[in-house]
Amino acid sequence: MREVTETQILDALRQLEPHLRGEVLDFIAFLTHRVPLERAPSHTQPLTAADMLQSELVGLWADRSDLDDSVAFARQLRHQAERRRGKADDLR
Repeated sequence: MREVTETQILDALRQLEPHLRGEVLDFIAFLTHRVPLERAPSHTQPLTAADMLQSELVGLWADRSDLDDSVAFARQLRHQAERRRGKADDLR
């Protein structure tokens, strides 16, 4: 990837329609949060059941009164994610 200067970025920003500048800020925020995640060390060893029980994940949704069937809820979330991913693929 070629080096891009701050001046080039500012020049391109000035050429944008003013109503699009918010999208630029959103994208910068996205990049700001994505880069540290990419640099974060990955776990070399998978978590054991004992590790999971000691984590904050177990019981995370225990107080949620809106989740009668957690399996159905998880299935619904997966379905929504797959639909979003399909739409994103269509845009490419």
